[in-house]
Order: sequence, then C-alpha cells, then structure tokens
Amino acid sequence: MSLIEEFKQSIKSPDTEEKLDLVFYRPFGFAIAKVAKFLHMTPTQLTLIGMFLGVYGGLLFYDRDNTLHLIFACVLFVLSGVFDSSDGQLARMTKKSSKIGLVLDGICDNVVFGAAYLASSAALIPIYGHSIFIIAVVAGVGHSFQSAVLDFYHREYLYFGYGKTDGDYYNPSVEEARFETIHGATRSERLMAKLRLNWIRQQHLLSSRSDKERLQMKAIVTGNNPVLRDRFCEAYRKHNLKMLSWWRLNGTNFHTICIIFFTFMRRFDLYLIIVDIFVLNIAMIFIRKLQRHQDEKLFNEFGIK
Repeated sequence: MSLIEEFKQSIKSPDTEEKLDLVFYRPFGFAIAKVAKFLHMTPTQLTLIGMFLGVYGGLLFYDRDNTLHLIFACVLFVLSGVFDSSDGQLARMTKKSSKIGLVLDGICDNVVFGAAYLASSAALIPIYGHSIFIIAVVAGVGHSFQSAVLDFYHREYLYFGYGKTDGDYYNPSVEEARFETIHGATRSERLMAKLRLNWIRQQHLLSSRSDKERLQMKAIVTGNNPVLRDRFCEAYRKHNLKMLSWWRLNGTNFHTICIIFFTFMRRFDLYLIIVDIFVLNIAMIFIRKLQRHQDEKLFNEFGIK
C-alpha cells in the first residue's frame, strides 16, 4: 500500500475533515502515527503524550507578559493537537480503537483546554479578582457543550452518510443497559464507563434529533434494503454536508486560534466573555435550529416521524 493510500485510510472521511486538519494536523499526525506503529505504541499512549504537552503549554499561558513563554506555550498547544490527531490515525491504521479510548480522548481535550483556562484566568486575578474563575467555569462548560455537539454530528455523518455502522455504541438507552450489566470491572473501568455514558447523554440532549427519530434512521441504514439504504445515505450527505461547516465553528481548531489570538492581545478575558460565553453559545443555538430544519426535510423525504 502506498503512503498516500495509507494516509487516506488514516483519516475519517474528507467530508468530516477541516481544511486546516487536512493540510496540517493530519499529515503531521500521520507521521507520528507511523513512528508510533513502528515502536508498537498504542493510541492511548499518544493521547496521554498529547495531553501532557497540552497541559504544560496551557499552564505556560500564565506568564502572559513573557512573549517567549507565550510562543512556546502556543507551540506546545498546537503540538498537542497534532498528537490528538495521531492517536485516532494510529487507531485506524492498526484497527485498535476502543470505547475507552474514545472517552479518554474527550477527557484529555477537556483537561488540556482546562489547563489553559485555569492559567490564563489566574493571570487575570490582579484585574478581576477571583471572580474571573466563575467566568472561566461558565465559559468552560459552554466549551464542553460545543465540543460535544460537534463530535455528535461528525459521528452521525459517518454513520448515516456513509453507513459506517460497525457498532453503534452511542445510543443512551443501549449504553445505560450495558453499564448496568458491568460486573467484575475495576473502579477505574466503571468510572470510564460512567464518564462515557454521561458524554453520550450530553450529546443527545444537545442534538436536534429525538431517540425515536434516530432509531428510525438507524433501521434504514442497518436494514435489509440496500437500495433504500444507499438512497438514504446519499440524501443524508446532501442535507448535512454544509451543516458540518457551521458546526465546526464550535470545534477545537476555532477555539485554539481564538485562544492564541486573544492571548497575544493580552485579553484572554475577552475570549472568555465574548467568544466562548456569548458568540459560540449563541451560534450553537442558531446552528441547531438550522440543523433541525435540515433534519425535518430529510425526515419528510423518508417518512420519519
């Protein structure tokens, strides 16, 4: 297999990739994944390395008056994103993805951004006092919601747009039943399973689709009518491809760019208040309405109620 073909197989789908990912994060992530595969490393190990780099970089944002430290912090923050890309690429290359790995990936993202929020907010205590942490927490919760809903629609696009239904581990009722049947698991394994279940609940709560509607969609793509399945997948891509571009406003790349920009302006407070709390949360509500409009057109086409 050529490197180009191997690279193509290491990404989810060109439709679900941002341009910045395709020209920067994925190529560098692929290189790291290739080295990691040679060294027999696991995706989880790459996730943890990325988290360490991101947390270290995030904490360096505290020294906001030292430009050299801020540059180094930004480099580490971006490098963390490269490792965040490489873990998924390695998982697809080695076919060693796991449900726990998916949860850990989301947790590490929150930890990395949490470190940046904590350090950058601590640097603002002389100006705002400790009340700045209240603003940071509100912004951080909004950030978590934004990341969750983007991840949901990316995954849904692969599932319903391309019929990648190897395993549907994202149905709240199914996962709740599975969680209740966990026996003999260690405390850490039950904790990870609980975190995963809460993540899934959060995503479905924020989505524009009810569980009933999603089950009807699932019945089409997993049914025994290949003609209907192909027609549905094509229609899903048509109705949702442009929506992904809107949802990406809530993604890691946009957050990272804004954090770096406002950090060098020495106005992280404006990032928290204007970008995270107001602009992106309002955008999330508006995009959800657009998404529901697209969903209803798709549902009407296929008699989903």
